[in-house]
Amino acid sequence: MSPDEPEDYVVNPNVYICDPIPQQTADQNRVYRFYDHLRENRLTTTECRACGKISWPPKIVCNACMSDDMQWVDFPDTGRIYAFTIQQAGIPPGFDAPLVTALIDFDNDVRIISVLIDTDPDKVTVGAEVALRVLPAPRDRVVFYFALV
Repeated sequence: MSPDEPEDYVVNPNVYICDPIPQQTADQNRVYRFYDHLRENRLTTTECRACGKISWPPKIVCNACMSDDMQWVDFPDTGRIYAFTIQQAGIPPGFDAPLVTALIDFDNDVRIISVLIDTDPDKVTVGAEVALRVLPAPRDRVVFYFALV
């Protein structure tokens, strides 16, 4: 890190060249409202008004019918673990072992892959209920994870 670089720019000492957290403002990201919703502790995505397809991640154009008539919709408050893995080695910078990553199913027929935080790996089971956790990130940004309910 150069002496002129603000310290908060470094997400992790091992992650300096590539900032892994997306830019989250209207002038930098066309789905910036997703991050605004996260700041309100809401997980949202887009739904096509033309065909009803719910997209994940949020899109500005529907993958199913190519319409750009999209609206924001909220996810259910909780999801259920479809499958998971517990990683003991080769952990990405910024995380500690053991790292639990899960496929999470929601009642809106969307499946998300996410890291579980604040979670005892011995208590993670298929079918377990999880809820959104939003954490602050450098430069007034946010990141989201899930944790067991």
